[in-house]
Amino acid sequence: MYSLDVNFLKDRGLNKTSEGEVKSQKAKQPIAKQLPLVFGAIALVAFPGAAFGYLKSLESEKAALEQQIQGIDGEIASLQNQNQQLDQIKQQITGVEQETKALISVFEKIRPWSAILQEISDRIPPGVQVDTIQQSGSIDNTQLVVSGIARSYNDVNDFVLFLQRSPFFNSQNIKLTGANLADLEVAIENKEEIPEDLLVQFPQGVKYSITTQLSNTPASQMIREFNNKGAVGLVTRLKTLENKGAILK
Repeated sequence: MYSLDVNFLKDRGLNKTSEGEVKSQKAKQPIAKQLPLVFGAIALVAFPGAAFGYLKSLESEKAALEQQIQGIDGEIASLQNQNQQLDQIKQQITGVEQETKALISVFEKIRPWSAILQEISDRIPPGVQVDTIQQSGSIDNTQLVVSGIARSYNDVNDFVLFLQRSPFFNSQNIKLTGANLADLEVAIENKEEIPEDLLVQFPQGVKYSITTQLSNTPASQMIREFNNKGAVGLVTRLKTLENKGAILK
């Protein structure tokens, strides 16, 4: 018996089409496989450019920061210079204040001799004579020795009490350091007319010596007393310092 084989696909041209599709699919597969390589190549080209741009951005930011730092350093240097100038000014002010205090302390310790002598003169009781006034010690511890002659011991004691009441002297340091009887000095006129055999008896008095110390009371607290004793120059200077606020009233 005979068998009949019929290829329907071949006869209809379907076989060729299938083969074409297979070939087409086979031809397309290499392109798909090459896509990762394409993207990789693009990435390799694009990444250096992006990295270079980012690097330039960082360098620009760094330059801006460095410029800011320089500006801040300049401000700090300027402030330090100003601080140094302020320190110098403060030192100058301190120096002026010290000089002012020193000058004021000198004025506070001044005791015009004209005022002291007038004060002693105003305190001398009747019957007391002052012959000498001697000064010793420093400006902070000025001592006076007042010597003379008085009619009696009572007159000498009164003189000591009067000096103790004076604001010019330290009442705690006024002492009678000497008191002795002595002939009073009497001025005699026309001695040549007095007979040689005439005995003249002179009255006696008391020679005294009083030690005192000037008061340490600030002169600014004794303006009224100085003014009363005629120390106009010192009073004017003290009032000027008061008006300027250098010393308290």
